[in-house]
Amino acid sequence: MESERKMKFIWLNSPIFALLFFSAVPRAMSVFETKQTWTYELKTIETSTSDLDKFSFGEFKVERISRGVYAASGSFTINVDFVEGDSNMIETHTYRSENGKDFKPIALQTPRIHIYEYFNTFYKDYAMETLKDCSNMPVFEGKFEPPLEKKTYVLEKCQFEQSAFPPYLQEGFYKADIVGTGDVEWHFIFTVLVEPNKGVMY
Repeated sequence: MESERKMKFIWLNSPIFALLFFSAVPRAMSVFETKQTWTYELKTIETSTSDLDKFSFGEFKVERISRGVYAASGSFTINVDFVEGDSNMIETHTYRSENGKDFKPIALQTPRIHIYEYFNTFYKDYAMETLKDCSNMPVFEGKFEPPLEKKTYVLEKCQFEQSAFPPYLQEGFYKADIVGTGDVEWHFIFTVLVEPNKGVMY
């Protein structure tokens, strides 16, 4: 019996893009003193899972706090064992378009790496500091120590802002496909519109 279920959400603004899409940016670019020359608006989100019993998504509620700052509440459930050295991997594919239709691959990618390596790099550098006070996501010093618990992870009014990300990003439409593979295959696919920050003097 086919268990795959695909859900498409059309939200005008969301921090989830900031959490996942910008984890594709090399970690060497994580700290900048220059003010961001851009802002973004989320256009669409698509999520899918090959097995709802192993990995499922709850609905996220998003509130725009101010330009470039958002709060989100929601959940996702993990019910599969992730073991060091197994086949459970994460990778990101990113695309850009001038018109929102003709998307072409760009260099903002992450290679296929094990989920624990992902926690020790992109999650630790980009998401953990924000999530530690508003969710039950893992918080650690040094290296993440397995296992990743099988449970429902809940975010409660987590605030995300783009100040930790690169100051320069070309305007246009961006699509990011964050892919999990292994015991279960899942996708987060985001489409956003990046526009110039009119409050920044060039």
